[in-house]
Amino acid sequence: MKLDARHRGGVSLQGDIGAIELNNVFQFLDYATLSGELRIVTNGNSGSFFFQRGILIFGALGTNRKRIGDLLLESGCISELQLNQCLKIHRQHEGRRRLGDILVRKGFLEFESLSETLKMQAREAFFETLRWKEGMFFFFVNQYPSREEILINERIDHLLLEGIVRLDHSSVSRTDPVKQVK
Repeated sequence: MKLDARHRGGVSLQGDIGAIELNNVFQFLDYATLSGELRIVTNGNSGSFFFQRGILIFGALGTNRKRIGDLLLESGCISELQLNQCLKIHRQHEGRRRLGDILVRKGFLEFESLSETLKMQAREAFFETLRWKEGMFFFFVNQYPSREEILINERIDHLLLEGIVRLDHSSVSRTDPVKQVK
């Protein structure tokens, strides 16, 4: 893995997801009240999660199942016409301007709605990584997200509990067709 200027201090903790499952890594960061970035790399995707004293403050996947525009459209916060108009501006700026910022500045979206949707996306990124069974993780101490990121404040123990329930439900629905119908 190539390190950028922010990570010149090196990796403080690293490991193989096949040997140490991510739920255990997340618990360790929680219990040790660590601050920094956990970068996760797996086949076809990656994730970056930031912690402050063991609390999750930001998370994102390299490839999200649903992009922010799609989430806002599905929730009815914006129209397809508004999304397309702002995507055009986003492309004109070669992705340097964030789509959410464009939507808010155009008056199509309230900042609070954007913030809530981004928090939901970060939570979903966390839950997605709990399914990953192979790859590597790297923890960089005392790293923080850029100032422009919208921060969340999520306790790891609560997220893990919800994630385990989700995993149980998804495994039951895939293996038991009778429970799928109910």
